[in-house]
Amino acid sequence: MCGIAGLWLSGGVHFAGAEDAVDGMLSCILHRGPDDGGLWTDRDAGVVLGHRRLSIIDLSPLGHQPMLAGDNRFAIVFNGEIYNYQELRAELTRKGIQFSSTSDTEVLLAGYRAWGTGVVDRLVGMFSFAIWDAKSRDLFLARDRAGEKPLCYAHGAWGFAFASEISALAQLPFVADDIDQEAVALYLQYQYVPSPRTIYRAVKKLPPGHAMRVAGGSVTTWRYWDPTPLAVGPRLDIDEVDAANELESRLRTAVRGQMIADVPLGAFLSGGVDSTAVVSLMVELSSSPVRTFTIGFRVPQFDESEHAHAVAQHLGTAHTVEYLTERDALDLIPRVAEMYGEPFADPSALPTHLLSVTARKQVTVSLSGDGGDEVLGGYSRYDKLEDLTLLGRSLGASGSRLLTRMPGRVGRVARLLTLPQDAMYRRLVGVLEADDVRALTGCLPVLPEFERAWAASAGQPVRQRAMLADLLTYLPEAILVKVDRAAMATSLETRAPILDHRVIEFALQLPVEFVRRKRLLKQLVYRRVPRRLMDRPKQGFGVPLSRWFRGELRPLLLDVLTPSRTADLGLRDYGTVRRLLDEHLSGARDQSARLWPLLVLGLWHDAHRVRARARAPVGTGAGVVGDALRTGASVVE
Repeated sequence: MCGIAGLWLSGGVHFAGAEDAVDGMLSCILHRGPDDGGLWTDRDAGVVLGHRRLSIIDLSPLGHQPMLAGDNRFAIVFNGEIYNYQELRAELTRKGIQFSSTSDTEVLLAGYRAWGTGVVDRLVGMFSFAIWDAKSRDLFLARDRAGEKPLCYAHGAWGFAFASEISALAQLPFVADDIDQEAVALYLQYQYVPSPRTIYRAVKKLPPGHAMRVAGGSVTTWRYWDPTPLAVGPRLDIDEVDAANELESRLRTAVRGQMIADVPLGAFLSGGVDSTAVVSLMVELSSSPVRTFTIGFRVPQFDESEHAHAVAQHLGTAHTVEYLTERDALDLIPRVAEMYGEPFADPSALPTHLLSVTARKQVTVSLSGDGGDEVLGGYSRYDKLEDLTLLGRSLGASGSRLLTRMPGRVGRVARLLTLPQDAMYRRLVGVLEADDVRALTGCLPVLPEFERAWAASAGQPVRQRAMLADLLTYLPEAILVKVDRAAMATSLETRAPILDHRVIEFALQLPVEFVRRKRLLKQLVYRRVPRRLMDRPKQGFGVPLSRWFRGELRPLLLDVLTPSRTADLGLRDYGTVRRLLDEHLSGARDQSARLWPLLVLGLWHDAHRVRARARAPVGTGAGVVGDALRTGASVVE
């Protein structure tokens, strides 16, 4: 796990200061790779590649990046892990290619030389990387299928820049930092800014499963992996026993590959089905006790530590529980905006980071159960969507409209029933209601990947339509972003075996009844853990926001969500904010889920203004900025 950055200046921009610019980008992502770092330049082409290394495989200097090959024709910077690198290495060795290290980076670079851009189709892993070809003068970038590893970029008349995190690009003085108000609207609706947008108009994210070629001043992007055809294709003709066995085989293969590391390795264990499935397989594959980690929270309805401890005892893991106070979580809140580089409002980011801090004291790599809900049908909202669909059919359009006049929950449910299925599900996964988002921002942009998934899956059972939409949106944009930034902020690599694309592709083809409430995954777990330890309501990984906003966080909430400060955010209707505050603080209705994204947006904006003041003014700086202006090149997109 590492951090990458790079800069390719256009022909009219002088090279002076480019190395300093990339070095500055690397300083923003030092936490992603504290063990080693390096720069490589192709001065004739105006290219600088930079890398920060968290050493996981081949800890020797031979694993140093940027890594070169082919008499320095090719240079790579790579973030992630290629779990099948040993198989690829053997295949490439049979072609006569010789290796000088045992790193997966060298295998990836050799694979590109042998197979070109088709190398991505052969990779099993999580990755974002950039490869420069000095002969053809082009840059190839790619991101893994599920979206575990991040990659963002900016493109203007001055050239092209990329990095692992938005903050690295945002500090470049020649990349405009204007806020995208449509991104703000999407964030308020969903808790995150979806790809390819970022909070900045000039910075974009490369979406999951996509690759990109930069050459001759142009940028070409394409999708190399799309799960949609499998999701909408024929179901497998398979019985439940064979399906459970095949899932177990694929997941075991994934876990085995993800346990390869030259550093201490462990796993997050909540005691839920997903993490228990992963840990139980790790125990069977390991020759020594597996280290597992849980945080305890001294608020009973948010504490999973007792369940996790019971599972750990049964499996015989070396288990660590660290009890955290509310103060630990509260003190972390101001850091969330900086950790994510843009507004991100999943409150479980707080305990996820604190869990990562606990694990990092003993290990460098931690496996997790992420992806089980989206891939194997675990979310209760899938059941709710099915129930609402059936209820709407039984009541009919006129009956549903009549009930919308009822007060309270009945009226709110009835209003859901009047919506089309896609709008109903957007409401179930959304935070602020569409009318509130429109009032606050003046717009309500569509989420293109959601729309594409929903349209492509027409005619499928509503559960499978919702699961595909989550696989393409909520999973990569919310869950995986949360885990990557929360863990990498403490230099911890996380791995998610359930997101092995071979597991995903199998699950997508299963009959719908097999992916109801993680039915098959539970069978895997029940073979190893007594039902009495597992059969409990899904708890989630949250914090008591509702109580905090009426207690310790009330002063911060009222300080940030004032008329003047919300106007600074570009929000138009303070009446909506005031209503949410009044309803929550009076106890009339729990609005904590809607107030949290507004608070995080305000805290992020404070940090954004500090960064903006610290940026070198365009036109006054030396090196790359000054040279860009002197040659007439634009410094904004």
